[in-house]
Amino acid sequence: MRSEMLSQEKNVLSMKVEFEPAEFAKNVDLAAKELASKVNIPGFRKGHAPRKILEMRFGKQAIFAEALEKMLPDAIETIVKDYELDLIDEPDVKIDTMEEGSPVEITMTFEVTPEITLPDLKEIMVERAVALVNDETLDKTIEEIKVQNSTLAPVENREITPSDTVEIEYFTAVAGDDGEEERHGPDTTTLDLNQSSVRTEIRDALLGKKAGEAAEASVLVEEDYPEKNLVGKTLRYEMTVKTVKERILPELEPEFFKKVLQQDCDTLEAFRGEVKNRILERMKADNQSRAEYDAVEIITDKSVLDVPEKLVQRQAEAMEKEDEERIQRSRKISMDEYLAESSVSREEYGQNLRKQAEAIVRRSLVLDKIGDEMNISVEKEDFEAEMGSLASTYGIDAERLVTSLFKDEKRLTEMANRIKYKKTVSAIMDNITVKDAETAEEKPAQE
Repeated sequence: MRSEMLSQEKNVLSMKVEFEPAEFAKNVDLAAKELASKVNIPGFRKGHAPRKILEMRFGKQAIFAEALEKMLPDAIETIVKDYELDLIDEPDVKIDTMEEGSPVEITMTFEVTPEITLPDLKEIMVERAVALVNDETLDKTIEEIKVQNSTLAPVENREITPSDTVEIEYFTAVAGDDGEEERHGPDTTTLDLNQSSVRTEIRDALLGKKAGEAAEASVLVEEDYPEKNLVGKTLRYEMTVKTVKERILPELEPEFFKKVLQQDCDTLEAFRGEVKNRILERMKADNQSRAEYDAVEIITDKSVLDVPEKLVQRQAEAMEKEDEERIQRSRKISMDEYLAESSVSREEYGQNLRKQAEAIVRRSLVLDKIGDEMNISVEKEDFEAEMGSLASTYGIDAERLVTSLFKDEKRLTEMANRIKYKKTVSAIMDNITVKDAETAEEKPAQE
C-alpha cells in the first residue's frame, strides 16, 4: 500500500491511497470464499460455489467491495500511525479505480483534531474569593439546621402566623381568551409560609386566618412562569384552610449536636465552632470551583482553534436526546409540546443548543490539548481514589462498585475522562496566578 497527502484544509485531510494488484487479488479471493460459505446456491454444496457463479449472482463489484472492506482497517491504522493523526471520526472513502490486475486507487478524507494554539498559562490570572463566615451567617445556618430537624404539630383555633405550615384546598380562576373566567379545581397543597418561594400575595391572604376559614389572593403571572400562555394574566386563588401546623424546633443540647454532626459535642460553643468550620470548608471548595471554572473559561477564550462542525453536531444531537428523555421522564410530554408550552420555536431551541454545544466542544478540545502537553494520564491509583470517594459518599462497598464499573465500558470511559479533566484543571491552577480576592468585610473602613 502507498499513500500520498493530496490536500489539507483546516482539520480536514485528503489522502490518495493505492493498493498493489496482488494484494487486492488476494483479498478478492478471500471475500469470494467467505461469501460462498455464507450463502446457499442450488446445485452446489455450501462453501463450494465457483467464483464465476458468485459473480453472476451477486455481481463482481459487490465482491470487490467486500475485498476492499477487508483492506481498509489496516490501511487506516497505517496512515494514522505514519502521519500521527488524531481522528475525530471514521474517514470517508471514495473509490477512484477498482479492477483486478490493476492498482486499486481510493481517496480517503480524514477529519482530525484541529490545531490549537494555547495562551501562556503563566500569564493567566484569576481571582478566588476568600472564605469568611461571620456571626450572622453562622446564626442563619444554625437556624436552618434547626428547621430541617424540626417537627410539625397541628394547632386548633389559632390564627395563622408567618412561621406556620398550612394545608389548603383551592380553586384557580383566570380570564379566558373570550373574556369568560375559567375556573379549575379543587386542588390541595401544603405551604410552608416561612419559605421565600411562597408568593407574598398568598402568604398575606392566609395570615390571620384559622382552620376552616376562606381566603382569596390575586397573582400576576410573570415572565418566568413555565406555562407561557398565562404570562401577563392574573390568577385568582380561592382558598380554604384545611389544617394549620406549627413548627417545633429542637433544643440546642448535646443529643441534637451529635445527631447533626455525627460526632460527640458537649457544648453550644463547640457546636458553633464545628458548624463554622464546615461552612468554611464548603465555601472554600465552592470558591475554588468557581476560580477553576473562570480559569478554564479564560484559557478557552484566549485559545486559537477552528471547532470542527462534526463534533458540534454530535454534541448537539447528544444534548437534544438528553433533553427529550428528561422531558419525557419528568413531564410525560414530547419535545414539541414542551417547546410550544415555553413559546420557543424549534429554530430558537436549535440555535441555543448549537451555541452551548460549540462552547462545550471548544472547552473539551482545549483541555485535551493542555492535558496532552502536560502529559496528564489516568493511573490505577486515580481510579482507586475516585472509587473510594464515591463509595464513601454513597455508603456502598468499594469492591462491589469496582466490579460493577469494570463491567461497563461506557461508564469506565466516562470516569477516566472525568478523572483526567480534574487532574488537568488541577495542573492548570498550579501554573496560573490565583489572586485571593478581598471581601467587603476584609477591606479597611473608609475614614
